[in-house]
Amino acid sequence: MRRSPLATLLLAALVLPACLPRVTTRPPPPSLTTVADSLFESVENEGTLASVFMVDAATGIPLYARHQHVRLLPASTMKVVSTSAALSAFGPDYRFHTPVRLEGTQLGNLFLGDLVVEASGDPSLGSWRFPETTVACEQLAEAIHTRGIRQWIGAVRVNNADEGPYGLFGPGWAWDDAAYAYSAAPSLFVFRENVVDLSLERPEGQDCNTQPRRPITVRYSPAFEAPPTVVYLEPNAQRAGLGCVRERGSGSIRCVWRSTAEQCPRKANMRVAIDDPQALFSSCLEESLAVRGIWRVPAAPHTAAVPTATTSEPLLEFVSPSLAELVKVTNKESLNLYAERLGLRFTRERTGTESYTALRDAMAQELTRRGISPRLLRAADGSGLSRYNVATAQGLVGVIYTSLKEPYGPALLESLPIAGVDGTLANTAANNGAKGLIRAKTGTLSGQKAFVGVAERPHDPEHPRVVFAMMLGNIDEQPTLTANQVFERFAEAMVSLPLR
Repeated sequence: MRRSPLATLLLAALVLPACLPRVTTRPPPPSLTTVADSLFESVENEGTLASVFMVDAATGIPLYARHQHVRLLPASTMKVVSTSAALSAFGPDYRFHTPVRLEGTQLGNLFLGDLVVEASGDPSLGSWRFPETTVACEQLAEAIHTRGIRQWIGAVRVNNADEGPYGLFGPGWAWDDAAYAYSAAPSLFVFRENVVDLSLERPEGQDCNTQPRRPITVRYSPAFEAPPTVVYLEPNAQRAGLGCVRERGSGSIRCVWRSTAEQCPRKANMRVAIDDPQALFSSCLEESLAVRGIWRVPAAPHTAAVPTATTSEPLLEFVSPSLAELVKVTNKESLNLYAERLGLRFTRERTGTESYTALRDAMAQELTRRGISPRLLRAADGSGLSRYNVATAQGLVGVIYTSLKEPYGPALLESLPIAGVDGTLANTAANNGAKGLIRAKTGTLSGQKAFVGVAERPHDPEHPRVVFAMMLGNIDEQPTLTANQVFERFAEAMVSLPLR
């Protein structure tokens, strides 16, 4: 039977596609834009706010933007603002100078009078972080010994050591943070970073579920006239740990020592903030004097029996590490006290006074000088502890970008934590391609996370270095991706993917 021409054509139409090679449609290769858009869309679908901005580090040309004008809490990324302002005003080689003098009369090996310290705002005086600052008391005691003084009747006096307009707190700080070392008061006179070590110890053989027959042992180190401390025990807690708060008004410390069925530690330690650094300094000096055989009778300020003929003679001058070194520990370790002191010192340089009202004005003027609008960034303090700070990704990028154009730029860049290497980014992006290629300041408050810094793009000759900021707000307590995971994915895309 012969097929009709029409049937033959239909048969050929059905068979021919099977004979031709199959063409598959491949998805386009991933790019920074597609990966970032998908990433931030996913967290926004959970209710998180995202503000992201990235520019070329040399030209400032925008390379990626997503809600870059949305204002969120910058948290500790505000330290980039205060440290860059201080570096701009003083330069990386600036050092704090804290003069000390003897005011009284020396009669043989007896000194009658006061040791006077002129507070300079140095955040590192007596700090354990630097070899030259940790021995402050020993240096001072040795200078007194070298003068031939073996007996001293008088007081330690610190001038210009008021607490400032907010007492123990900056504006917008949480009062229940006050006892913790990260919330130490940014007083004009700082000693040992205004913190001491608190240790608790249970009586021998006492378990966590039985009321102690003997009281918990409470020790402060270095030894000084410690505030009253009350310890409450909380057995069968969900998580073991120690938490303390400073009671408003009294200054006493109230601690809760929690234990679980599996964890019943006999000892616990934490660093707590103090509200009287002068007392800590005086106790430290007393101990160093005793080591050198110098006998001292303390006296309240201005009450020592000083002869009429008194003199005021320089004894020594404490000199801080360079500003570049101070900024480095500030940003690497996210030290609130250092950032506050640097921000307030910058404020005094610009306005002649130290207050948080003046700080807002001084920072606004500095940001305006850089071309950054107050709508994009507004500072209430230097550390980011304040809930009154507001920032956008575009504003934070502007701080880094303008800093890189100024002589102090390398010092600021050197201070930023390196992903997977050190500081607050030591454990971030440690196992992906971004390790070592990103320097960024981090910021964390409840429900808020921010990153601002510089990323290297070794495979992109057109844009080899970029400045970026990523801010997340209203983060859910149990998100699909944590803020750090979001940053790690964005960081890997920044350093390895083409822009489009």
